Formats: sequence, C-alpha cells, structure tokens
Amino acid sequence: LHLAIARNDVRVVQRLLPCRPAMFTAQALDLAASFGHLDLVRFLHAASPGGATTSAMDSAAQNGHLAVVIFLHEQRQEGCTTYALNSAIRENHIEVVRFLVERRTEGCSDATVHHAAATGKLDVLRLLHDSTLGCFSSQTMDMAAAAGQLQVVKFLHCHRPDDGCSADAMDDASRRGFGQVVRYLHDLGKTCTTNAMDDAAANGHLDIVQFLHNYRHEGCTTDAMDQAARNGHLNVVTFLHTHRKERCTVDALNDAASFGHAAVVGYLKEHLITFCDMNRAATLARRGGHAALALELEMIPTVPHHID
Repeated sequence: LHLAIARNDVRVVQRLLPCRPAMFTAQALDLAASFGHLDLVRFLHAASPGGATTSAMDSAAQNGHLAVVIFLHEQRQEGCTTYALNSAIRENHIEVVRFLVERRTEGCSDATVHHAAATGKLDVLRLLHDSTLGCFSSQTMDMAAAAGQLQVVKFLHCHRPDDGCSADAMDDASRRGFGQVVRYLHDLGKTCTTNAMDDAAANGHLDIVQFLHNYRHEGCTTDAMDQAARNGHLNVVTFLHTHRKERCTVDALNDAASFGHAAVVGYLKEHLITFCDMNRAATLARRGGHAALALELEMIPTVPHHID
C-alpha cells in the first residue's frame, strides 16, 4: 500500500481498500499528503477508515504542497502543529507560509523567526510581523546582525523598534566582519562590549577595528593583539600597538611563533610589551614545523623587552 501511495498509483490503492481495509491506517493519508498526491488525499479522505493525523498537514507544508495544505485545512479536523509553519519557513515555501499565517493559528517557534532573520527572509518576516504569530525578540535582530543581514536589521528597527537588540548584535557583526551592520548599529546608538574589537582583531577585520577605535569607547583587551598575532594579522597587530594601550601578553609571540607567522614574530620581537622567553618561542616554532623561524629565535638572547 505505501509503495502504491508513494508512486501515486490511485488504481492500486482503490483496489486494495475493499479487500484489505485494515491496511488503511492514518499513515496512509499522512503519506499521500507528504508526497503532495492531492487525488489520493481526496480519495483517502472520502473512503479510508483510518483517518489522518497532524503529520498530514505538517509534512505537506514542509514539502511545499500548498494545494494539499488547503484541502486538509478546509476538509479535515486534525489541523497541524507548529512544525508546519516552522518547516515551511525553513524550506522557503513562501505561499505555504502565507496561507498558514493567514488561515491557521498554530504559529511558529522563536528559533524559526531567528532563522528567518539570519537567512534574510524579509518576505517571511513581513508576514509574521503583520500577524500575531511571530515570536520576535531582541535576539531576532541579534541573529540578523551576526549574519550580516543589513536589510533585515533595518526592517526590524523600523517596524519593531521595541524589540531592539543586545550588545551581541554589534559584537557578532564585528567578529564576522560586517562593517555596514556595525556602522548602522552604532548610528542607532546600540551598545557593544570589548568582544567587538577583540574578535574583529582576531579575524583580521582591520577596518572594523579602526572604526571601533575611532568612534566607540568600549575598547579592547589584550586578547585583541594576542589573537591577531596568533592568526598572523600583522596589519592589525601594528595598528593596535600604535594606537591602543592594552598591548598583549607573551601568548602573542608564542602563538605567532607556533603558527609560523614570521612577520608578526619579527614585529613583536621589536615591540613586545612584557617579558618574553625566546627559547620558549623557538621551541613552539620548531614544534609547529617552522625550523627557520625557530633558528632565528634561538639566536636572540632572552631578556626583558618593553614597549618603546
């Protein structure tokens, strides 16, 4: 039976019903709905003793079968669960989403709203905003900002200003290098933490580091230069050393040596702000497979080095 349903073989299903009625459980109609076989759904609705479950509309919605969703809504009583709208949104079946938002009341989860924001589904967000089914919160803008969805951030600010966002929005946008989002949030007067510059530095986003330095007051920690050095971002290390006071720890040199960032090591040898063990750095460089860098470090005496 299930094979015939999957193949949309209406004749076989019709022949099986009178001789094997016990086979026709709710699973039969649920399966037909999941495949979008509307003729079979109609037949099973009219003739099958097995009924259906909420899985019928849920799976039809997930797979984008609008006609089946409409039929089940109009002709049957089982309804659906939040899975229907959740899955339709995630699979981007916009017409199914529209129908469920306008005609059903189950709604969707806050995680799905956040997913729509993070993936830039403005049409979905507009539908949810116009209804009472969307679970919007400050995390919605946080997720949009973290994903670089500037238009979504603007939409949420314009249409849902009371939801706002947390410091995570600018922090995460900075970390992932979304400069336009960072600037927009700054212009709105949103907050951030030292994580913004720390993480932007770690990922080599010099333009964002410069912006945060010039226009924000949160600053950074020693993690900024430490992580920039670890990841080989010499331009960021140079900027932080030149313009900031936080400086770095011995981890900057050790990690740069360990990962073979010779240019960063060379810069830090001249400007390291604290005591450094060149032998330790050399050992880490050699362990990381950077023999030439290790040899260079071994030739330098271990003495205290301070910022110029």
